[in-house]
Amino acid sequence: MFINDGDTVCIVGGGPGGSACAMVLLQEARKLDRKIRVVLIEHKIFSEHRHYNQCIGVLSPPFEDILKNDLDLTLPDNLVLDNMEGYCLHSDLLSLDLVGKESGRSVSVTRSNFDAFMLEEARKAGAEIVHNRVTAIEVNSDGVVIYTEGDNFKSAVVVGAFGLDDGTCRIFEQGTPYCQPDFLNTVITRLYPGKEFMQSMGSTIHAFLLSHPGLEFGAVTPKGEHISINIAGRKVSSHILMEFLRSAPVQRFLPPHQRREKPLNYFKGKFPIAPARNLFGDRYVTIGDAAGLMRPFKGKGINSAIITGIYSARSIMRHGVSKQAFAENFYQDCSELTEDLPYGRAVRILTNLATSFKFMDHMIAVAAERPDFMHALFGSVSGHDPYKKIIMETASLSLAFTFAQKILGHFVFRQEAHLPIKSVSPTA
Repeated sequence: MFINDGDTVCIVGGGPGGSACAMVLLQEARKLDRKIRVVLIEHKIFSEHRHYNQCIGVLSPPFEDILKNDLDLTLPDNLVLDNMEGYCLHSDLLSLDLVGKESGRSVSVTRSNFDAFMLEEARKAGAEIVHNRVTAIEVNSDGVVIYTEGDNFKSAVVVGAFGLDDGTCRIFEQGTPYCQPDFLNTVITRLYPGKEFMQSMGSTIHAFLLSHPGLEFGAVTPKGEHISINIAGRKVSSHILMEFLRSAPVQRFLPPHQRREKPLNYFKGKFPIAPARNLFGDRYVTIGDAAGLMRPFKGKGINSAIITGIYSARSIMRHGVSKQAFAENFYQDCSELTEDLPYGRAVRILTNLATSFKFMDHMIAVAAERPDFMHALFGSVSGHDPYKKIIMETASLSLAFTFAQKILGHFVFRQEAHLPIKSVSPTA
């Protein structure tokens, strides 16, 4: 099962992953001197800004290298809202500016603008853009039929780049052995506090690991003229988001007029935390969030979507569209993501235990005292390093002994309630 002259490749989903896949398919076709038709089906029109994307929209390293080296693209300056200056981690009682070094810049963008940019680049590369909704797919031995609310398409292979859209997930589950990945729910809102407050806030991403039931993590991210606030957990809701906003650690980053709880707009989404089952097979492959192939716990979802889109396109054009070809090439290319999954799960479990038992304050205190653990937290929150590397470089008997002492003291001498929140500084 190979791609031949005149074949069609259909991509369902026109976000960064689907657009990158389309561009690389056409690049590879030119290298192989083949003429193919690439149809990219996306029901949203990003330039209309009518749909909210659950992604916070922070592009982190090595996004510029990926765009330049693999897609020959440069992010336009007019898409950048802020150059992010760093990360601050907050627990119930402590705050710590994380110290570390990223090999490249992190920037915030409006997702609809970035998606429109990527989709337009795919169109320029020769992809046919179809703004319609997929209603069904049929995968047969001789090809794939993709049904939409408009035209139908016969394709040699279909690429699923639809994120965790409920409707399209079900369509792929009905038409293939695919089963969507395990996920956390997310709830997002925006605040518009005014230019003066935004300038005073700076460009630091604030991450929160609080001991609130049902909440795994939250973040407050400045983006141009507004603040994006998101939370994640198995059963998070608008009610839990309001409790998050009312909490003392978060209240410090809200302007006074917003603390009176003006009506908010909420947006709900999903965040994959494991690979999908049967994420590829004969004549189909999924990428990005749809595949669950992203950095565990700390997503870097845009980077992962683009990378897996690139890998899927190369695998299709160079090695064919059989399940075996995807297993031996596409999935192997994704090994940096897949091999880090067990380490990411371990970090997530340990983090959830620390917040549940109100131990996160001690972890931040240790990070302020020990540069090795500080760098580990920085790498975890920023997504700069794989969890495997973080764990291997950080694990030591001295650190284990430090935590053993903290754990013993934590359970013998309980912390008093209503202690003031304070910032801690790294030990020089």
